[in-house]
Amino acid sequence: MKKYLLLGIVALVALSISAQKERKFTVRAGVGMAHVVGSDADTKVNIAARVGAAYDVKLYKGLYLIPEVDFALKGFNPTPNNLYYATLTYHMVYLQAPVWAAYKFRMKDEGSIVVKAGPYFACGLFGSKVSGSYLYSSRRVGIFDKTYGFRRFDMGICAGIAYEREKYNVGFEYCRGLRRLDPNFRQYNQTFDIVVGYRF
Repeated sequence: MKKYLLLGIVALVALSISAQKERKFTVRAGVGMAHVVGSDADTKVNIAARVGAAYDVKLYKGLYLIPEVDFALKGFNPTPNNLYYATLTYHMVYLQAPVWAAYKFRMKDEGSIVVKAGPYFACGLFGSKVSGSYLYSSRRVGIFDKTYGFRRFDMGICAGIAYEREKYNVGFEYCRGLRRLDPNFRQYNQTFDIVVGYRF
């Protein structure tokens, strides 16, 4: 009995090591543009940024499943409707989890072109509303307040394309929210990011 148990443990360790060779852990960071879209959106572009990690799970040949976790900065600048509020900026930081389905096309230079898409799920952590006018400036923290803030939970779809070679990759990604920021308005998160990564 002990012999079979030992053989089973050895087999599990061997399978684990083999599986690890088929998976890649990547640290990622990106910067780009964020704003909101929808019939009730009248906004200007704000800065977007993200930092996180992803894990490549090989399914079949060039097909991969890539779960990811990011800290993502989003936001927007509403178009001011009077001089009292000359500027207004919303910053929102989310814990975001895209789940990519990706296909890697091998290139002659030993690199790969990666085409990917999938859903994302996000939880708002914190944020701020910065208002500035010709008379005064103020800052209010708590943008996900239940009474006066935006919805804390968001979900949507992402698509991207990247080039990777050895330990490095660089690409372009687009994410679009499908859940209203405010139930009373048709406004949805949208970001465009240039993302770089280092693979372990």
